[in-house]
Amino acid sequence: MAQLLLETISRWIDLAALATFVGGLVLEVIVLPRDLSRSSPERERLRRLGTICLVVLIATTGVELMARARTMAGGDLATAISSIPLVLTRTHFGTIWIGRFVVLALVLLASRIRGPVAREASLVLALALAATTSLTGHAADRGDFAPSVAIDWIHVMAVSAWAGGLLCLALCVLGPARHWPITLLGRVMRRFSRLAGLCLLAAVVTGSYNAWLQLGHVSDLWTTTYGRALAVKLALFLGLAWWGAVNRYTIVPRLGRGRNGGTGERLFRLARLAVLGAARVARETLPSRLRANVVREAVLVVLIFACTAVLVDSTPARHAGHRQHRVGQEPGPFRVTMEALHESGGVPPGWVFVPPPGDAAHGRELFIHVGCYACHRVEGQNLPPSSGPGPDLTGVGQHHPAGYLLESILNPNAVIVEGPGYTGADGKSIMPDFRRQLSASDLIDLVAYLKTL
Repeated sequence: MAQLLLETISRWIDLAALATFVGGLVLEVIVLPRDLSRSSPERERLRRLGTICLVVLIATTGVELMARARTMAGGDLATAISSIPLVLTRTHFGTIWIGRFVVLALVLLASRIRGPVAREASLVLALALAATTSLTGHAADRGDFAPSVAIDWIHVMAVSAWAGGLLCLALCVLGPARHWPITLLGRVMRRFSRLAGLCLLAAVVTGSYNAWLQLGHVSDLWTTTYGRALAVKLALFLGLAWWGAVNRYTIVPRLGRGRNGGTGERLFRLARLAVLGAARVARETLPSRLRANVVREAVLVVLIFACTAVLVDSTPARHAGHRQHRVGQEPGPFRVTMEALHESGGVPPGWVFVPPPGDAAHGRELFIHVGCYACHRVEGQNLPPSSGPGPDLTGVGQHHPAGYLLESILNPNAVIVEGPGYTGADGKSIMPDFRRQLSASDLIDLVAYLKTL
């Protein structure tokens, strides 16, 4: 539990640092006007914060690698450290993480160069950094090039630009901006407001798709850990959208303008008036009111990232039932006459195939010798890291009867489970043929080991 808590906190910090880094670059490259001095306090603060975020990202990337190595190796910290080279060179996660380290190094190099081109290049690299988050999360369960990965990447980019931009506004911009002319503040906030609106739309569309993909039923929102964390995140998101709307429709239109905006602003003010009553704010207090609202949004953003970290470490609701179910007692032995046997279709009623007991210790040796660990991950077994696409076998002994496991090895196409990690491009099982490599007693021992998991 302590290890899980540490990993979740590390991921929370990682998500916040990534979003802040992306948001700061978005402010510099897209939002802040080019006529604002390159050495202005706002830009200098953004660069310093970006450097801090880079250092934090390097540290959390190392922590994540250590955590994954420990999970794959199934041992203590020393075992995890010794297995890092194998994790990096022989697993899908390791390949993505090598790419992440390379991108971090390039971003760190680009951050040392002054000028708009370097900042634009850093923004592109930061978006590539965001892709590594999608490629190692739940979205990649269906493959690196699945639509779910691309949609999740869009979600990460949109949220990072919007939420990270809010954090940077609160930490670096709106403090020094109190000395700006109100017209300049209005111009900057209108730019950010338009960008935030587009990001909000993208976040809603992609977030809805992700929720549909990971939730089996609406009731999962309150019956599973994953669903409850998602429900809290949605509530915080609604609060964030509300304060964003307050800024967009009641404060930003009055910054540097003599009028109160267009139809959207008037409709929002009417709705707010009907719900909350009159709340007219003097124009000279608008900058301080804006900053207070942005700080509220920034707090909600940090809490949303905490919920996201919990989601990353939680079993998706669509798999919750699989983790919870247990195989009942296997039937038998049966006592039946030959006449009754033929009358019931050649098998006793309720019959399932049950292999004889085997040697689980020998089965574990076979699991390693044949190389099953290369495709299948098993938590807590101190096996070499997995590098293949096969399904996770953690808990398989509680989920399936012995006869089904034996059939899956002998005749993997008897039951074809549709989905990534189970079928190839031809629609058939990706499980290789082991009939010529294992004797009957070997198969029985291998199944006995699987039943211990």
